[in-house]
Amino acid sequence: MAIAFGVSWASDAYAQMRADLLDWADRHDVKSGNTGCSSGLHWLDKGRCAKRDCQDRPGFYDHTTTWLSRTTGRPALVFNQPYTQVDPAEVRESISEYPNLTAEVGPESWYGAGTTSVYIWNDGNRSEAVRPPR
Repeated sequence: MAIAFGVSWASDAYAQMRADLLDWADRHDVKSGNTGCSSGLHWLDKGRCAKRDCQDRPGFYDHTTTWLSRTTGRPALVFNQPYTQVDPAEVRESISEYPNLTAEVGPESWYGAGTTSVYIWNDGNRSEAVRPPR
């Protein structure tokens, strides 16, 4: 079993997916983070998990991973890769109680198989190099 960025992989059948993951992480200046949170939103916003506040997970949560900024070492991203199309308004609604968080929905995904990318960022912990212009 191979491990890349703290993610275990069962065989070399996923070699391209692993390579895509490493490229993706480099482009976004992130490294794998680990949280016991269900949604990861409180962890992303506050840097810690309040389990009682992190029980609900929106329908677009699938293939969820949590990421730290390589630059700041702080929680930077909760990344979901569902198989379905996602309404950006649903994502914005799910983070509405967290003013420090922003969301992006797009086609890029390292998971593959036609998944959609749902980025939920803490822009304060996000590397300057990958922040969108304001």
